[in-house]
Amino acid sequence: MAMSAPLALAVGWSGFAHAQEAAADQPVDVITITAAKTRSLEQFTPTASRLGLSARETPATLDVIDSDQMIGRGFATVEQAADSLPGVTSGGSPGDPSSFAMRGFTGDQITVLRNGLYIGPSDMTNRPQNTFNLASVEILKGPASVLYGQGAIGGVVNVVNKGPSFGTPEVDLLATVGSFGTTNLGVGGTTHVGDKLAVRLDVSRTGTDGYVHGAGANSTNATASLVWRPAETWEIQLTLDYLQDNPSTYFGTPLVPASFATRPLKGVVSASDGQTLDQRMRYVNYNVSDARIHGEQTWPQLLVKWTPRSDLTFENFAYYFHADRRWIDAETYQFNSATRLIDRDRFFVFHKQDLVGDQGSVTYQGDLFSLPNKVVAGFDYNHLDFDRTRGFPDGDSVDPFNPDPGLFGALKGKHSPTKWDDASAFFEDVLDVTPALKLVTGGRFDVLDLDRKNYNFDGSYSAATSFTRTYRSGTWRVGAVYTIQDVITPYVSFTTGQDPVGSNIFVANASENFGLSRSHQVEVGVKANTPDHRADATLSLYDILRQNILVQTGVDVLSAAGSQRSKGVELAGNLRLTDHWTISANTAFTDTHYGYFVDTNTGLDDSGKQPANIPKWTANLWTSVSEIGGLPLEIGGGLRYIGKRYANAANTVSLDSYTLVDIYASYRLSPGVMLTGRINNLFDKAYAQWADIYYPSEVMLGAPRSAEVGIVAKF
Repeated sequence: MAMSAPLALAVGWSGFAHAQEAAADQPVDVITITAAKTRSLEQFTPTASRLGLSARETPATLDVIDSDQMIGRGFATVEQAADSLPGVTSGGSPGDPSSFAMRGFTGDQITVLRNGLYIGPSDMTNRPQNTFNLASVEILKGPASVLYGQGAIGGVVNVVNKGPSFGTPEVDLLATVGSFGTTNLGVGGTTHVGDKLAVRLDVSRTGTDGYVHGAGANSTNATASLVWRPAETWEIQLTLDYLQDNPSTYFGTPLVPASFATRPLKGVVSASDGQTLDQRMRYVNYNVSDARIHGEQTWPQLLVKWTPRSDLTFENFAYYFHADRRWIDAETYQFNSATRLIDRDRFFVFHKQDLVGDQGSVTYQGDLFSLPNKVVAGFDYNHLDFDRTRGFPDGDSVDPFNPDPGLFGALKGKHSPTKWDDASAFFEDVLDVTPALKLVTGGRFDVLDLDRKNYNFDGSYSAATSFTRTYRSGTWRVGAVYTIQDVITPYVSFTTGQDPVGSNIFVANASENFGLSRSHQVEVGVKANTPDHRADATLSLYDILRQNILVQTGVDVLSAAGSQRSKGVELAGNLRLTDHWTISANTAFTDTHYGYFVDTNTGLDDSGKQPANIPKWTANLWTSVSEIGGLPLEIGGGLRYIGKRYANAANTVSLDSYTLVDIYASYRLSPGVMLTGRINNLFDKAYAQWADIYYPSEVMLGAPRSAEVGIVAKF
């Protein structure tokens, strides 16, 4: 039973994945899925540059987890995959269902891309994403406005689809069942007709009843892609991505006074006023019975590539994105000391988003001052129509232990349309100063015309909160990479970024009609591997300063914070101790704080405080041992440590540190079929994963111990 190895995906300057013929197309005898493995610093890393640079040649930190590792570690979502990489954490409530934190920043300061495309602020547009359809999750650390426009101060998360292959035809299967009614199903494959046409189709579905009563979730993702090569100099790729999801309606567990919590949940939160969590409320759902969160999005994309000469390439990438999203919930749960009940609100919001865009570039490789040089120059344009309707019906109060779910009530809201036209020009250049030294530079200039309108509940126009503005930004970066004997590569870089000063640009009001904030990062580091490539390591140190900012401290409440500074270090390594024993580990330290900052929501001086949901320390360790006792058996596991974080800007409520342990085993039933089993959160650790600033009276608790079994196959 012949199998094809994982596809080698090459991604253009836009980050769009198109399959390439490579050594990975050669057939192998057995399935190759493992939780820990060494990586190649020579791997092409498109998220960090449009120049086709390898990880070693890039003067930045780029972390990648591929499909085999995601399946081997049992990661069903992008969030789980990203969390295993250095210094990355994720969380969010259903109102912000997929939020990332890195290098001291979170929310809209982390840009989330799909195949290199930006569709809007992550806390407004991002959705939980299945991993079966993906080739990789790639994370670029630090400001990336020079590549992707406004935002991207802390970094970029790029989700890359699997693409068609002209190699051996392949069929992939995945099926797992687990605790809390969890299922994960996927089927996909690629084939080709001669050397002119290749196609790929992947469909996956995840579902769960949820560990909180009545808060199940499910999602379905389908991607189809076709590559046509009508001539040696032309390549055309058409992709269609469809996602439909119904995320969990669990918005958190409310804090209560210590005097009320007869069974306190210890080691999870600490508060200066003595509030805590009650074990009796850990799995209680306080949402209404007809709560619903739903999203549906369709995304056709067309890439055309023309290479008239070996030193000259033209690319054009056109796309259209449409999404409908809705939330109908009771979202805020606050303990009332007078009534000893939980007070609930009501909130609903509907989104309709249409985005059309086109990116074009030309790449030329030649000599500059008699030195080898490669340059990319191009344009990026997109037009957005975003309609948002929302309302706040009256709330009620329910019993803390046996809440009457009740119903949501009438839907009466106000309308807020947003339009923008965003045009930019950019360039990147790499100059080989010597055979060992590369100078990498880039620049981008954006003009964003924003039209933001608000209407009252009676339909009348709200001139006081509406505004129009043209934002102009210029960002740049410069970096140097020096390779010593092909095994040690130190680098240094300086990068700038610009983004909106306050909340995400989709919901900005006239009170936020300011110019863009400015940021810059200095980063130094080293990338190294042993001559036999059995071990590799990366080390980076950074210093980021973001100035002229507003911080969202509550619903529709923003406060001037002046600045935020973040310094830190990240270390990652992989080691193949024997042919069958591999270890992967990473750790990160982050020191971040606000400058002058008075919270107008509370009146407190929060100058020098640490932003919410940012741990100082994180660490991950994965190991796997295969061919145990000469059997086709692999056993492994992972350990994840998250340090203490704060739940608010005042740092009065902290989320305690925690360590999670996962274990797994896999057994090859045949060369292309593997049986898997795993236990997550082995010691059933209770922990707080996230604290949403919109809901300061509650925290999101993490999943308890769970188990699953499954089958993975490639034919």
